[in-house]
Amino acid sequence: MIKVCIISCGMITNSAHIPAYRNFSDDFRISAVSDINETAARETAKRHGIPNFYQNAQEMLEKEKPDLVSVCVPNCFHKEYTLMALNHGANVLCEKPLAFNYADAKEMFDTAERNGKLLMACQSMRFTPDRLAAKDYTDKNGLGNIYYGELSRVRRRGIPYWGTFHMKKISCGGAFVDIGVHMLDAILWLMGNPEIKSVNGVTMQNHKQELGSLKSSGALTGNVDNMRKFNPDEMDVEDFACGTLKFSGGANVSFKVAWAANMPESSDIRIVGDKAGIDLPEGKIYYGESGEENLSMNKLIYNAPFAGHMYIADNLRKVLKGEAEPIVKPSETINTAKILELFYKSAELKREVFADEN
Repeated sequence: MIKVCIISCGMITNSAHIPAYRNFSDDFRISAVSDINETAARETAKRHGIPNFYQNAQEMLEKEKPDLVSVCVPNCFHKEYTLMALNHGANVLCEKPLAFNYADAKEMFDTAERNGKLLMACQSMRFTPDRLAAKDYTDKNGLGNIYYGELSRVRRRGIPYWGTFHMKKISCGGAFVDIGVHMLDAILWLMGNPEIKSVNGVTMQNHKQELGSLKSSGALTGNVDNMRKFNPDEMDVEDFACGTLKFSGGANVSFKVAWAANMPESSDIRIVGDKAGIDLPEGKIYYGESGEENLSMNKLIYNAPFAGHMYIADNLRKVLKGEAEPIVKPSETINTAKILELFYKSAELKREVFADEN
């Protein structure tokens, strides 16, 4: 039995991590949760029948001695709590994004290796039927040499107003690190994790006074416990991001990501190679002058609001039992962190930024 502790008791813990572990209750047992807000920890433990709760994560780690820790704290604290858990002898599943620069990501994985523990980023949006089918197709070289990609993740009015996503000192960024990082991870995964050469990025903020429903803001269950009152004057991160990624092998990716924008909602990925192109989530393959066919897609295995976390939990239990390899690899996560670093540097400097710059 894999003993699990969870750090932070917000929406993603209650709606995604706990249900995912409970779905595999033959292998996982959640022994405790912690949160600096003791009320949140107590209520989460009571709601889910978890035996213990703590206000102090270090105390929890010392007393519980878990095999696995889910780090679900706000973005800017991922490194601190991940290193804490690893150095207490636990394996770690850290919510996305693991880190915001190459140096931090490298330090976190080096610490995991030094302690002989698993560290995996919870990049849970790879596992939709269309993306899984597309991965199988691209791995078989169905697209040929990939030279272009594009991604679009747009909400009409979806600023997450129920936490601290809008505050840079806590979240380290806005729409791009919240919903954009899932799309970035997915397209890099589908393209075979190409090495980044440069990034040209732009950030904007236009709609902080305009809020939508809880579901449209990312709370897929339509419910958030202990919801923090939103103050638009605190918002100092982007609600819109766009730009271009250039890779060492010659491929380019263009992107746009928005919490709020006056355009159709989207969660689209297109990848083009010299043999064929693919369009997701439509699942269409295009080739030649008029060639077109559908990807062969399986049905979604897990019917849950955060189904991707079920895939992650399933893989974790197999990895920890020695039956599988991690489904999200360190090299992929480090590449994503490097791109995040370059993107925000580019937006700040208002120019293209290269990976080999000093």
